[in-house]
Amino acid sequence: MPNQDQKVSDISDPALCGDSPNDSNNRHFIIRPNRLGRGLFATRLIENGEAVLHFRGPIIDYERSCDPHFERFCVQIGPNSYTRTWAPERFINHSCDPNCGFQDARTLRAIRIIQPDEEITFDYSTSMAEDSWTMECACLTSICRGTIKDFVDLPPEVKSRYRKLGIVPAWLSEQFERQQIEMRGRGLRPYQIPSNGNGNGNGNGSKKHS
Repeated sequence: MPNQDQKVSDISDPALCGDSPNDSNNRHFIIRPNRLGRGLFATRLIENGEAVLHFRGPIIDYERSCDPHFERFCVQIGPNSYTRTWAPERFINHSCDPNCGFQDARTLRAIRIIQPDEEITFDYSTSMAEDSWTMECACLTSICRGTIKDFVDLPPEVKSRYRKLGIVPAWLSEQFERQQIEMRGRGLRPYQIPSNGNGNGNGNGSKKHS
């Protein structure tokens, strides 16, 4: 575990970085211990709309993402595509009241001003559509939903707000939502939708397969 307030650029522990390439993310945050283990914290004011973090790992499919060695460290970027994550991005935590959202399938941007020392978070549900993973939420915000589930299962007002903010990846379109609901009725999962090629991850939880 890195020392408290250890800068991302100082991390060299293979257990944290794996075979990660040199960090290409911006250096405006640090990995710091928190009540959940570790998280990312801003080292300066981050402006609304500013690109914050890019998920840089190799792309794998759903089946590979279930490998117990790294299933906790995958982020879904399409119906059947996932990106593995390196340090520092694998330490970003979920919040039901996030300060970041997706700019594209692999990049997060600030959706409001983020103050120095504030934890950087995003809503994991905005990268989830697999019908096989849930996690008890521990964000403790006033609007905590209790359980982290697929995007399709979010309350309609939350989905609408996220779409208006422009932080829902293009692959999680309303048409895809309808397809996912239809697939559920047939006992199939999103990665089995014909002609998919695209996948969920979450930095601090294990997949719960139904």
